[in-house]
Amino acid sequence: MATQCDIAIVGGAMAGATLALALANQRRPDGGSWTIALIEAHPAAAPSHPGYDSRAIALAEGSVRRLQRLGLWPALAPHAQPISQIQVSDSGHFGGLSMNADEYQVDALGQVVELERVGPALWQALARHDNVQLLCPDGLAELQQHQDHVSLTLNSGTTIKARLVVGADGTGSVVRQQLGLGLTRQPYGQHALIANISCERHPGIAFERFTSEGPLALLPMNEQRYSLVWVQQPEQAERRLALSDEAFLQALQNAFGYRLGRLTKVGQRAQYPLALCRAERTHHHRCVLVGNAAQTVHPIAGQGFNLGLRDVEALADRLQQALQNGADPGAFSLLADYSEQRADDRNMVTSGTDALVKLFSNPVRPLALGRNLGLFAMALFPDFKASLAKRAMGWHGGRPR
Repeated sequence: MATQCDIAIVGGAMAGATLALALANQRRPDGGSWTIALIEAHPAAAPSHPGYDSRAIALAEGSVRRLQRLGLWPALAPHAQPISQIQVSDSGHFGGLSMNADEYQVDALGQVVELERVGPALWQALARHDNVQLLCPDGLAELQQHQDHVSLTLNSGTTIKARLVVGADGTGSVVRQQLGLGLTRQPYGQHALIANISCERHPGIAFERFTSEGPLALLPMNEQRYSLVWVQQPEQAERRLALSDEAFLQALQNAFGYRLGRLTKVGQRAQYPLALCRAERTHHHRCVLVGNAAQTVHPIAGQGFNLGLRDVEALADRLQQALQNGADPGAFSLLADYSEQRADDRNMVTSGTDALVKLFSNPVRPLALGRNLGLFAMALFPDFKASLAKRAMGWHGGRPR
């Protein structure tokens, strides 16, 4: 017999787990709730100290507010490092600006969380809900759509019948592939080199520095660490991966400067290719995509998960209304409304991020002069700077509730 549920979520990383927890907390007036199956290919990690090389993501201030509204922030807050200031600069040029939390009457411009800490915290919270079935480790083998449900066959042989299937399984989404939804992929010819760095000073400032190769970002973490994302040509990334720790730190010091004092330690280094990926459709009969399954953007402005979280919030809101009204969670009208609601934000962020990549990864002198004049103007004129700050904090369409 197939397991039956209202909603099956394929992918249990940040987007899938936050959506599952948001939906698990929803209730009808009579106390009823959705039944949810969460399918994740990787084994659930046991709660532990993540170690030096834990990967991190930046949550914009608006994303933190959204997580608070969805009732999810208490599970993440103990593992977060506040960002008190953001500094933007352009290597070799005069343009630059800084944004401070107190300028915008917020406690922090954002929070940096370590994935190896928040993942187990979210799964622990999910395990306390008796309306959530956790299928882990397992993966989607086959998907078949029917008039009133979708049949899922998992790698383990388990079968599930769900009224709605959510693809939250990342850029290589199996859900998207099984549905035959097209994906446009625009490679940037760049790789992101990632690592954790220790330094002499740790002021809680996030840095974005534009170099002739590409942007270099450093996000504050706890224990005197910073999370590095260094965008560069693939050949250069390969060479820097092969450097000794001392030589790598010196190369990074030369590119970044001494804003954090001397860089003292680098952890395990890795790289991955960068591309702009967009699903041509984000919904199909009783199926919908969220997060990187719908769009994957360049890390230049740290918008990836924050954009995906707005997908989660919008879908959770639609499903809350459906639950209250006793409506079908997989109804075509619900999914079409969700996709229409998300279209402008999705297009604006993907197009805007793409434009930033082209502007700030181009060493041509007139473009370099123009972007530095732009940074200088934003530093001088509060309205320009406030507009940038609102985008950095994820205040799309106004300050979140």
